[in-house]
Amino acid sequence: MTPGTAASLRRWTPLLWIVPAALVLLPFFFLPLVLLFRNSLNRDDPMLLMVPDFTAINYIKALSDPFYLQLFANTIGAALFVAVIATIIAYPFSYFISRYARRSIGLVVWAVYMPLFVSVIVRVFGWMIVLADSGLLNAMLLKLHFLQTPLRLLFEVDGMLIGMVHRYLPLAILPLFNAMKKIPDELHRASANLGATPSGVIRDVVFPLSVPGIVISLQLTFAGALSDFVLPQVLGSPRFRMLAPAIYAEATTNLSTAMAATLAVLMLVFIIALLGASGYLVKRLTPWMTAR
Repeated sequence: MTPGTAASLRRWTPLLWIVPAALVLLPFFFLPLVLLFRNSLNRDDPMLLMVPDFTAINYIKALSDPFYLQLFANTIGAALFVAVIATIIAYPFSYFISRYARRSIGLVVWAVYMPLFVSVIVRVFGWMIVLADSGLLNAMLLKLHFLQTPLRLLFEVDGMLIGMVHRYLPLAILPLFNAMKKIPDELHRASANLGATPSGVIRDVVFPLSVPGIVISLQLTFAGALSDFVLPQVLGSPRFRMLAPAIYAEATTNLSTAMAATLAVLMLVFIIALLGASGYLVKRLTPWMTAR
């Protein structure tokens, strides 16, 4: 084998490693997305169900009808709330375990991972027990005399948001923990030696270096909450409709398959737009993290 042939093989070797993944992604991911987009250009008919066509009428209706606009507003607002609250809760927790839980780090990370292995249905029924009018939360608050009457949380927006924050909190913790774990201890000690207070170290050292972790936490939690079906369907209120249950209703109850495909495509567009915009902001606001 000549040196040129060997160098050429070395260049192509990394690409060969992605062939198995490509063989799975192409037929089981990209092809369904292409079919979904093609169905969104069809037309719904009450008698004929989905009629083959090539029209943008579904997109025009989805982006102009007040019902669908309210649907998008509810979903994006709830997803943003869940993403921000989960990240705010996860930030101090991630900082604590990355700095002070060194001996028990394996146990703590295992505890964070564990909810991801529990079925979401099991967790939803657990929250139903906790959030019910006579559930654990109301019983505790009434017993401590913080309330005179039970809070209405089950099948309400507040209870749904609590359940969604709990579901996606591990996805917020793990990127933040990974980002903070990479910050050298020497930076903390050097900052303290130069006169920085503990809050100053967090503000001037830890926070700037953990921005990529914050962005990834927001991305993961927002994308998950935006496309969540189970919690809005089971814990949510029929007066506050969200996108994923609405897509299911369009396809199964209204038999509007083309409109359901349109809403699904728009949901993917929102997620892709978020990922692209947040990645761009990270490069602009934290150039020291992407410099080579």
